[in-house]
Amino acid sequence: MGNDRTLSKARKIAQRLAGQIEKLSDALEDLELEFAMLMKTIDKMEAKQGTARDVKIDVSVKVDEEDDDFDVTNTSAPTVKGRRKF
Repeated sequence: MGNDRTLSKARKIAQRLAGQIEKLSDALEDLELEFAMLMKTIDKMEAKQGTARDVKIDVSVKVDEEDDDFDVTNTSAPTVKGRRKF
């Protein structure tokens, strides 16, 4: 019976982590788009001034592909704001 309770709590934690990972991925994608737009704006402004500087910025995201078999069946669990103790 103790294992069932522990497993249930572990599943809840995994669901919350999956939600947080998804939020972070979305935020990272938004930041990458905003960064690309900023760089285009800088390039256009420099082109208008006639001064073009070659600035190379490499932005890459490393994703660990080993955890592809991770399955969270109920990812629509409501999130709880605040800290909870287990």
